[in-house]
Amino acid sequence: MDRRNTLKLIGSVAGVSLFGATTATANEPWAREETKRFLTHEEVQNLLGNFERRARVPFETKVIGESLEGRELTVAKVGSGDTDVFFASEQHGNEPTGTEALLRVLRRLSAGHDILDELTIHGLPMVNPDGAMRNQRENARPDDYCYEDPFFGEQCGPADPNRQHYFELPEEILPGPKPDENPSPETQAMLDYVLDLNPLWVADLHTQGGMYYDEEEVPGDMFHASNFWPIADEADPDAVEISQRLNVAMYDEVDGFGNAQLSVYPGGDTVNIGRNAYATYGYGSILCEMTGQLDDRGEAMEGQLTRIMAAECETILEETADGSLYDRDPARVDEIPDRPFDAGDWPWEETE
Repeated sequence: MDRRNTLKLIGSVAGVSLFGATTATANEPWAREETKRFLTHEEVQNLLGNFERRARVPFETKVIGESLEGRELTVAKVGSGDTDVFFASEQHGNEPTGTEALLRVLRRLSAGHDILDELTIHGLPMVNPDGAMRNQRENARPDDYCYEDPFFGEQCGPADPNRQHYFELPEEILPGPKPDENPSPETQAMLDYVLDLNPLWVADLHTQGGMYYDEEEVPGDMFHASNFWPIADEADPDAVEISQRLNVAMYDEVDGFGNAQLSVYPGGDTVNIGRNAYATYGYGSILCEMTGQLDDRGEAMEGQLTRIMAAECETILEETADGSLYDRDPARVDEIPDRPFDAGDWPWEETE
């Protein structure tokens, strides 16, 4: 499908509200319940169940594990193609844009699409539900829980799920010994599922702080999204190449959609990070970061960023399904502008 139809497909679901009624689960409501603008874990589970019941194509959900506090981690599987791909969102519980975007894509696909003859799409919305309900980055490990991290030494308290993907890698490539158990059972559930699935690629949906301005080229213009590929020395070269093709596809087809400006995320090179770890396991891997954290943007901007991220997801699905992804030159990632390191002020904030 060409770019016009791909983006039209996204637009057809962009205006559909995914929000249901917010229900307090305790005398003191969770931070996410008070936020109201973003989905709770219960709402995500209900939506996935609704998609499954109403789907016109093969669509099933599966609980693959649970969080530290017992919240289900549910993967949605849609399609019947021979090529498996995997999406994850909200590893960081204060980054809800990816969950909103992934659910939009899953809802649209549940009604049917020709890519489903070529692909089987697996999506895990809200990897870190305990963190999400608190609107916090890390999971819900208690403060007195301590472990030896092979990269950072002794760590105590809540763990960052996106720094625990090394757990099934050979110990000889790690800088130190692994703890007895993964500090993030949420990450381990995702990792076990992906390794058993053996997908062509893994897409990890996040949100970055912002704003970031393109002051050199177009002063005042904002980078809405920053994407990245694996750069760990241990990453499989073929996996890196397909990851770069994914980045080029997003840049070519989504830059300019909804006034979007895309850039390269300034990410790290260690194999504990999901983006690098999955390429080391042998899978294509792409990080998608939308600009602006949960508490520093308005609803209009949230809708715009969700649409842009959904368009990114649809683009790589389309190009993987029709094979055009392999026509992309991976070396063209050098054409994508770097994202600045320093964040500017939001347009509606007073500046000194």
